[in-house]
Amino acid sequence: MKKLFRCLLLMIPMTGIFAVADDLPPNMLWIVTDDQRADSIAAFNKMLGTSEDGASRLGKVLSPNVDRLAAMGTTFLQTYNQNPGCAPIRTLMHTGRYSHRTGIYGFEYYTPVDQPHWRPFFPHLLRDKAGYETVGVGKLGVRALDHTVGKRALNIPLYDTFLGYRRELASAGLTDWNREKPWSNGAPGPAEETYFFPDGSQLFWNEGSTDDDRDIIAERLDLLRHYKPEGEGADGEILGGVNSRSPADTRDGNFVGLLADHLDHPGIAYTDRLGRKQTGPNPDAPLFAYCGFDFPHTPVLPPAEFRELFQSFEYVIPQFTEAEFAAFPQQLHKLFQNAGTDHFSDEEKHQMIADYYAFCAYGDSLVGEAINQFIAFSEKQDRPWLILYVCGDHGWRLNEHGMVAKFSHYDTDLHNPIIVASSDTSLFPAGKVVTELTTFVDIAPTFLEAGGIDTSEPAFDYLDGFDLSTIARGQGPRRDYTIAEPTWVIGPRGVIRTKRWKFAMKLKPRYQPGAEMTWALGASLEEVEPTLFDLEADPLERNNLAFDSSYAEVVATLRKKLQNILLGDGRIEVAWTRGGNDEVFTSGFALGADDGALTVPEPLETTSE
Repeated sequence: MKKLFRCLLLMIPMTGIFAVADDLPPNMLWIVTDDQRADSIAAFNKMLGTSEDGASRLGKVLSPNVDRLAAMGTTFLQTYNQNPGCAPIRTLMHTGRYSHRTGIYGFEYYTPVDQPHWRPFFPHLLRDKAGYETVGVGKLGVRALDHTVGKRALNIPLYDTFLGYRRELASAGLTDWNREKPWSNGAPGPAEETYFFPDGSQLFWNEGSTDDDRDIIAERLDLLRHYKPEGEGADGEILGGVNSRSPADTRDGNFVGLLADHLDHPGIAYTDRLGRKQTGPNPDAPLFAYCGFDFPHTPVLPPAEFRELFQSFEYVIPQFTEAEFAAFPQQLHKLFQNAGTDHFSDEEKHQMIADYYAFCAYGDSLVGEAINQFIAFSEKQDRPWLILYVCGDHGWRLNEHGMVAKFSHYDTDLHNPIIVASSDTSLFPAGKVVTELTTFVDIAPTFLEAGGIDTSEPAFDYLDGFDLSTIARGQGPRRDYTIAEPTWVIGPRGVIRTKRWKFAMKLKPRYQPGAEMTWALGASLEEVEPTLFDLEADPLERNNLAFDSSYAEVVATLRKKLQNILLGDGRIEVAWTRGGNDEVFTSGFALGADDGALTVPEPLETTSE
């Protein structure tokens, strides 16, 4: 146990700020975790006033390394993502543009090369306009294809050097778990899960596995899988269990190892742990490094020492009532069918929570390692540095609203704070907490500006976000709201959020590019399946006020603004194919609607005479 606490606590140096040559462009590190809830970070819980000791509403969390990063830099506490699904939100982050400006709403593969509305991914701009060398490792999740290679479209390379993800690591046995869908005659076959053990052995969970085979795996790793109330579908996502490998040997552990090996060989040829010939970063060029962690995305499998600690903690299990379910819009019923957990036992729900937070604590130790490595690398180069940490590409429910997973309009899915730390503390002051509304479209302009690219030039008018350093200094534009557009699983739905109000509604009858793009304008309130939450009175979003006549003006104001932005301010929908030259549909009846300004009237019941 002492070894575990050393791993948890001794990662990021206390000082964190070093003298560097300020006239050089900074090395930059971008860390993105996967499916991580905001309340898994103790520092955020303290900032939000959830608890004095950093516990979440559900119970104990441990995040000493991210806590210390927050002390070193500026926390953008009220940051929200705009599309709570891995693929669409990662495209949004890499472009700095909302989904309705790119036409990427879900998990579609897309070929953007020939599209006139498309603009470059920001790592390409750092390379081409600012001379950055770029390197990536881990999960990318961007499904952009290059059809110019012929019939077989290839993924567009986002980074000059890509060090690997699950498939590459699995081929060398450098992981704990891997899942692939074998292809036959152009169609995906059944998923095959492979579990890797320290002695080099492997176990498989696939269509051909016997019940005995599966029982061996489930018992050996104490797996908790998602299942349906009838007991069917027990091959679902793994919501809890113990990892088969040591902390350094998981897929996430190897992501950090691959990045560390690369940073340890500046300008030097070396052979990486996958047996490939590589050359480390050019010492004469600034480096942009991306690390896309898998944790705490399913399978939720924390290493044994972390899991053991968290099993000793007690957690509050979120309650779900028939009244809340009765108020669900039909779009949420689709999600509940896939992700409902109210039939799980309290013991199973407790395991989900404890194992999830244990996995986050393990990941925190890896984040600390990556940050240490990057600062040390930059120090050796005598070059300034900047680190931007995103707490989850989106969040994750732990039985809130009777469900796990993401894809909804709730803050559990959409709230993902960002921390930016820099050797230049005039840009991002140490220990500062910004409570202005910020969004994931702010990530791209922040990196571009830090790299010396002036995004105020007309050529960058397409960016939907702002440089976070200007917001940290109180010089950036103020937002009265954020927007989001969850589409995958539940169907097209829009969200607009102020600090007090959260309104969501159905945007289209179905996800079909170009079809009924303005349907919502003429639809009745009942047809758009609205939800309205007063976040001051109801922070857990359980009481839907959308049909209460006292809130009619609030609903009308938020609905009009949301419809104008998502449906009329330059909306793009594309019938994406793998062949390119795809048909594009546009809507522009409210150009300029996304101006950041919104005044919401008081509900009738609180209006003073």
